[in-house]
Amino acid sequence: MSNEQQAGPTVHTIETELGRFPAPVMDGYKEARVLMQGRLREQELVNWAAQGLAIAGKTVRSWEAAAEFFKSSPAVQRQLSGGQFMRWSTVGADLCQESPSLAVAYFKASPGSLLRLRPRQIDEWAGLGRSLYRGTWKSSTLACRFYELTPNLLETLSFTEMTRFGQFLEVLSLRSYDLASQCLVEGCGLFPRLGTEREAFIGVAHAVAERSWRDVRAFFDGATALGTIDSDQRSRLLVLARRMVASGDVSAGDFVKHGSAAVRGVPVEYSGRLLEMAEAIHAVAPVAVTDFLKHAPTVLGRISFTQFEAWHTEGMGILKEGPEAGLSYFRGVSGRALEVLDTLASGVELSRIKDVVRVYCRALAGEDIELSSTQQLVEKKIGWTDSDIATTEGTTIFLPPVVDRFPSKDDNFAWYKVVSTHQVGHIEFGSFLFRYERPSTMFEDLRPLLLKSKAKDAEVAEPKAQPPRAVRAASPKTVAKSSAGKEPVAEAAAAPAAPVTDMTRFFDLFDDRTLSHDVFTVAEACRLDATVMFEYRGIVNSYRKVQARALQERPTIEELPMREAMVEFIIRLSLNQQADLKVPRDFMPTARKIARLIRRIADPVATVEDVSEATIRIYALLTDVPNNKVPEDEFEDFDPEEEEEEQQEQPEDQEFYLNSMSGEGEGDESQDSEGQEGEEQEEYESPQDVSYRGEFKPELAQLLSQLRLDQDMLDGAEPADITEEQLQELLEKSSEIEQQEGEGEQQQATEEMLKNLLKEMAKREPKDQDSGQGKFIHVDEEGGPLEATEENSFVYDEWDFRANEYKPRWCLVREKEMAEGDNTFYQDTLTNYASLVRDIHRQFELVVPEVYRKIKRLEDGEDHELDLVIEAMVDRRSGNTPSEKLYWKRNKIERDIAVAFLLDMSASTAEAIDESGRDNDDWGAPDDPVEYMVWLRSRRAEGLRRSYKRIVDIEKESIVLLVNALEMLGDTYGIYGFSGYGRENVEFYVIKDLKERYSGAIPRRIDRIAPLHATRMGPAIRHAGQRLMESEAKSKILFMISDGRPQDRGYSREGVEKEYAVHDTKVALTEAKRNGITPFCLTVDKAGHDYLKTMMQDMSYEVLSDIRLLPKRLPHLYKRLTT
Repeated sequence: MSNEQQAGPTVHTIETELGRFPAPVMDGYKEARVLMQGRLREQELVNWAAQGLAIAGKTVRSWEAAAEFFKSSPAVQRQLSGGQFMRWSTVGADLCQESPSLAVAYFKASPGSLLRLRPRQIDEWAGLGRSLYRGTWKSSTLACRFYELTPNLLETLSFTEMTRFGQFLEVLSLRSYDLASQCLVEGCGLFPRLGTEREAFIGVAHAVAERSWRDVRAFFDGATALGTIDSDQRSRLLVLARRMVASGDVSAGDFVKHGSAAVRGVPVEYSGRLLEMAEAIHAVAPVAVTDFLKHAPTVLGRISFTQFEAWHTEGMGILKEGPEAGLSYFRGVSGRALEVLDTLASGVELSRIKDVVRVYCRALAGEDIELSSTQQLVEKKIGWTDSDIATTEGTTIFLPPVVDRFPSKDDNFAWYKVVSTHQVGHIEFGSFLFRYERPSTMFEDLRPLLLKSKAKDAEVAEPKAQPPRAVRAASPKTVAKSSAGKEPVAEAAAAPAAPVTDMTRFFDLFDDRTLSHDVFTVAEACRLDATVMFEYRGIVNSYRKVQARALQERPTIEELPMREAMVEFIIRLSLNQQADLKVPRDFMPTARKIARLIRRIADPVATVEDVSEATIRIYALLTDVPNNKVPEDEFEDFDPEEEEEEQQEQPEDQEFYLNSMSGEGEGDESQDSEGQEGEEQEEYESPQDVSYRGEFKPELAQLLSQLRLDQDMLDGAEPADITEEQLQELLEKSSEIEQQEGEGEQQQATEEMLKNLLKEMAKREPKDQDSGQGKFIHVDEEGGPLEATEENSFVYDEWDFRANEYKPRWCLVREKEMAEGDNTFYQDTLTNYASLVRDIHRQFELVVPEVYRKIKRLEDGEDHELDLVIEAMVDRRSGNTPSEKLYWKRNKIERDIAVAFLLDMSASTAEAIDESGRDNDDWGAPDDPVEYMVWLRSRRAEGLRRSYKRIVDIEKESIVLLVNALEMLGDTYGIYGFSGYGRENVEFYVIKDLKERYSGAIPRRIDRIAPLHATRMGPAIRHAGQRLMESEAKSKILFMISDGRPQDRGYSREGVEKEYAVHDTKVALTEAKRNGITPFCLTVDKAGHDYLKTMMQDMSYEVLSDIRLLPKRLPHLYKRLTT
């Protein structure tokens, strides 16, 4: 061996070889050599350079790894000894042999990673990345990303935890590289929030990946909530999650998300107990745990935690009896769950009492007032922002969804009554009917004088008087209160150019709109309370109790600035506080004048115009009160009993009020900013709301009334055109609109509200003449009870055979009148089946004689019955007492029958009759709403291209023949169709109502019968049964015509082998039978026997083997059922 070979390659030789590679290799080498030359011996440098050369020559693209190796070497060499450094480079070289990309990522991540890795962990770290690589570009991307993110992971994870995380990624990558990459990236952001529970989280993730890898995505999404709860509870939650995953059929993502939310929603001292309850449920039925935690915040929103424990105990008992019943209980959808909750809770839900309160409100107002939740008004974003405060916009009373202010249900219901009564008072007693021109009844009107003063001060010519603005006519009670001898205000003074509303015109009189609005609100509430308690004596006790509670919630007067203290003083007067009333000593005379004004309008005969005049006077008095704080000893007791006798208002008093109003912004400028002794005043803030009085927005209410353009409410006048500019001006200056902090935010909020108001103005509710193919409202099938908030909508329970109980208010039936087509189909059918029509008529004519029955054994009648006479003679001869009932007579028995025909209008009736023999269990409709609509359109498209008869066409022909015959017979009958999609969209079409006489519209409606959506039979049967129950006929028959089993989203898919839908339909039919209705089902599904024997039990049904026989068979079946 030569000396040169023994010595190995020289630096010169290596550099020559490196020069053959792309420039970044040599550049990296030279830069690194300069930095490392003083730190390594000559031979170590040679070995290092040789390693780089070896890496560069491994594959075509390995020069990139060599360049990265040289670039990272100086930083790595500072952290490792000579031997460790060379080991690091050898590991990289081995990676390069497998994939240059892996080596590049390894070398690039090394400087940051080795800050937290021990040298002995380098091989293991490299192996973690290598384990993710399987020779594909996706696996290479994942492995490289792992190396790159190692520094980020090690900021939070120990090396052991990172190893376990790498193993999790390896398992997951066997299923999806993309999902593994997402979890790797999200883990970097998630682990810092998990504290010491990181390893437990990784363990659960690993278990999920092994058992149900698709759930990993949901688990990471749900785990973001884990960082929001206490460490101890997070640990317990993850332990339970691991057990849940092991038990199977449970979404770990849903569990940690809802579990975290539930734990976060209870006080810390109860969180451990909550998890104990979850663990107890897990021991019996793991599948119920997530539903329990998901529903817990809702339940705890209504009851205390102690009561919640009782609710849980009841559920455990039900769970042990049967998992399905327990699952429904903890989901909160079973009747028992709602019953127990309702018993335990002291709060009252609006949804439970809505119908009662609506009737109550309508009785009070004497008009059709709607009732709704405040949440619906807030969501419109037209000026109302607080869903916990009752209000009205002039036509609808909006009440909080839940009231739990008192410890008993009776008190909370009484609070609802008081609140709704007060809101009805605004409508009944004219709060929104304020007319600027209408004179008051108790005061000399200052409004015209103020207009003159304002016009003079502004040095502008007075505009011509405006005609009275078109507003809703005053109620009889209000008109009766008007002063007959006084001229309208508009005739006393010229009015300015009319603003959008009369309330706007009134508030324009005041420089401080917020203060004037606050005074007007309190004064009007005082008038309403007095009027309500005078008109409705039965509610006085409840009213007084609620007022007393409201006084307890008021702030301390002495802690408020003086002007705000005086407004609070007015509120307390309006709430009938008689003792411990405090006012600033220096303004005791002002307080007495205000008290006299409040006492005048607290009169049942006062009008809203009287309140406006009182507001002007009180406002004028308050302008002299500075808004700075004074010591508590500056306040004195105000005794309402010491008030001086009522005095007639003098001219000088009016002059004072006018001067105070017109002097704002001029002589009082100094007082606007300084107190009595030069103290800086605080900015005036509106008082705390009086809870039972709710939110009063007269300006917005009048605006909405104007926007509705309701001719019946405009006194016969033409509606005024309101421009966007006028609306924007009103919104910008109105004190009823919540102001935003920044100018830009305020402008944005105003523009949004303007857009929403214009949208509200454009809303119309035309009668739906469509045949049901409008948009769907989608509600989660696993949601809770539904509410019938729209006209002609009805809610029904649904039977859950697994839980052996009803799901309360589970289905929403939307009743619609069938749109009309033309009568061509009707006439063509009669022509095409002319021979059958004659046969049916002959059959039905035979029914008429059958109604005459020969009644025997009567004491009196048309003639003797020979057989009975002979029998009597034999008895007499044999010594027995003969019967005296020897006569007979013909008795005409009136037919008293009501029949409801219920037609299946599902999409499957679009099939050609030649295809009707195929298996109708092949539902094939997807669960996803969007995919369902695509599927449905394809089914309908088949019908549009048809050159053949469909099942629905045969159904329609049969109905035509039957209707034609029934009109001859004279029986009461109704024809209804049903379809829908989901429990919240059960469509019920009235083709002919039971109470409706035959007319030319019936054939035109039959023409519009068409295939629509799905077949949720249960609620349709229940609704048809309700219609029959309204009939006074002695015999009631429900005749259902269908082409297959009941099927719908979340209906036929539930349970085993579609039993859920069959059992609910069975119970619905049983309910009808129990109510004296005879159900009958006719199906054209040849496989109908399979489910009809379960669904119909002992009730009659028929399976028609050939759909073509339906026109002939249907009248025959009707005759058989009714005679």
